Amino acid sequence: MGRRRRAPDRRSLRSPGNPVVALVIGVLLAVYLLLPRWTPRTKVQGWFAEAAASAGLILLITGAGGALGQVLRDSGVGDALAEAVASTALPGFLVPFVIATFVRVAQGSGTVAMVTAASVTAPLVTSLGIDPVVAAIACTAGSMVFSYFNDSYFWVVTRFAGLEGTAALKGWSGITTAVWAGSIPLLVILNLILG
Repeated sequence: MGRRRRAPDRRSLRSPGNPVVALVIGVLLAVYLLLPRWTPRTKVQGWFAEAAASAGLILLITGAGGALGQVLRDSGVGDALAEAVASTALPGFLVPFVIATFVRVAQGSGTVAMVTAASVTAPLVTSLGIDPVVAAIACTAGSMVFSYFNDSYFWVVTRFAGLEGTAALKGWSGITTAVWAGSIPLLVILNLILG
């Protein structure tokens, strides 16, 4: 018999000390009490529209990446990927690195890639004979590869830096891939020290 899921506790959202509630109260007070004295309401509405346009796409892409990561975990694809990578002749400390790299390229989010690689490779750490610290850093380093259009942080960086198209790919995607490649020799050294 499966475990029953407990419904989330909604009472915490009624408390003014909850961060979400406190933020909403602060925004409402600022818009309706403070800003009208110095700023026309149309200008405030323009600020809200600009903020929603900038953040909306980023939130949408992040949510889609998180959903795909959960599908990879729940469907067993992550486990199959871990077993396939672990059965190769790769050194053990590179297994979480490669899994994080594949997940990052497949779905875009570095955070989801780290979490997925860590949860998938955690049972393999002892059988691979690697230090858990090395495995955790390998998951983190592997998730740095080639940040591109399906990564929400790609849009954060390129929008705020004013980069578009090829310049964004050369600038941000190239930098993240260089960091990813530069972490491999550092992982080798770390594995020699801790392994």
